[in-house]
Amino acid sequence: MSRYPFLHGSSAWFKLGQKLMKFPPPLFFIMTTEKEKLEKLKRKEARKKRRKEKIKKVKEELKSEFKLNAPNTITLFRLILTFFIVYMIFSGYSRLSIAIVFAIAALSDALDGFVARKFNQTSSSGGRLDQVIDRIFTVIIVLALVIWAMKENIVDKHFVIMLFLISSREIIGLAGIVIRFVRNKDLYEVRYIGKLVCWFQGVALFFIIAGFSFAIYFAILACGIGIISGFDYLKRSFI
Repeated sequence: MSRYPFLHGSSAWFKLGQKLMKFPPPLFFIMTTEKEKLEKLKRKEARKKRRKEKIKKVKEELKSEFKLNAPNTITLFRLILTFFIVYMIFSGYSRLSIAIVFAIAALSDALDGFVARKFNQTSSSGGRLDQVIDRIFTVIIVLALVIWAMKENIVDKHFVIMLFLISSREIIGLAGIVIRFVRNKDLYEVRYIGKLVCWFQGVALFFIIAGFSFAIYFAILACGIGIISGFDYLKRSFI
């Protein structure tokens, strides 16, 4: 006699299997699946609720705190100058004239903070606006210079390398922005090291635009501090 009697009459077993397959799955599995679906739905709804609350909070903050006062006007003026500088880059203005306008825009970053503290007009919405426009200012000008260099067939590899170096914080911080967005955390936070990076980026960009050979040293400094700031932002994204 075979050690495996269930192999005998396999067609009968096969028919029995077919019959069993026609029955609905056990109630336990149905309940487990439904429970998992409900939990996923609850998590999804909780994420939506947190996102809505966050948007509502920002809107309320803007309504209550944001005013077109002197520091915020200076900050918005920097944004206007950003696009004017891009226009100058692609319109054939001299590098020196572009550098001068850039210097005015960069100095406005220090001026708005000074005016806000001097006249007691500081606010979280103003600080947020300043930080956002700082990033827009740097990223747009760097991208414009890269596109301009490609368009004009500039073969000076140091020019592009310097632009890459001063963008170290933005490159590293991009991962942090994605993590914060997924985790529903605030994307922006004011840190002293961040303002320091902005200062070195501004100085380095001024010398790069003006065409000074020693701009590489400031670009390296901006890169080093930018790496520290970028990883600090990334680390705090997990907290």
